[in-house]
Amino acid sequence: MVIPTYIQPAPPQFFLLTFSVYENVDQSWCDDLASAIKKHNIQATIFFSGKIAEKFPKCVKTFPTNVDIGSQTYHYVSLSSIPDYTLQLKEIQLGKQAVDDAGNLNSKLFKAPYGTTDDNIYSLLTRSNIIADFSYNDQYNKYYNGQFVKFQLKSYNGTNNTVEFFHNLPTNEPIAINFDSSTPVNYIDNFISKIKSKNTVFLDASELTGLQLTIRNEVMA
Repeated sequence: MVIPTYIQPAPPQFFLLTFSVYENVDQSWCDDLASAIKKHNIQATIFFSGKIAEKFPKCVKTFPTNVDIGSQTYHYVSLSSIPDYTLQLKEIQLGKQAVDDAGNLNSKLFKAPYGTTDDNIYSLLTRSNIIADFSYNDQYNKYYNGQFVKFQLKSYNGTNNTVEFFHNLPTNEPIAINFDSSTPVNYIDNFISKIKSKNTVFLDASELTGLQLTIRNEVMA
């Protein structure tokens, strides 16, 4: 008698797909990216600089509700290069306000340009009503019980690594894959198609953190 062998299915890989939008962008890029996200029926997280949000407000509104929207300062400037706390705070708050105004929403997540911050960061974010920080390559931080708490999250550039690289990463923890607005959407679309060929789950920042990070305001009729 032949006893059948049951093969356990491979556990899924969890990915946080993020996009930084701060240059080399126009409305068509946003429209195409939104269409790709809808086509693949995945969740994602997008960070806009305030200046781009003001210049292309429809870009912020283009994305479906399964996409988190965050800010990354107004001018996309390194916070650690700004010597004055008040000016740092203004840069973050103006960036958030521009994104919120463009999208008719309340965004509560942030990503520091170039991944550079200083000891002021958590005070700055708290005063800006931001409760999740995705500024770093090895962690994210969320506001919990009155303070920011660190959680491990490895982040990699999607244009510098192959799909096979991501498929071979351990499956026991989520992985962030980052693109920016210099990446052609057809490259991103093809990348998503390939990475979905295996058992994958895409999270947005809200699902990862367990917090509501993008509050969209209802439009009055």
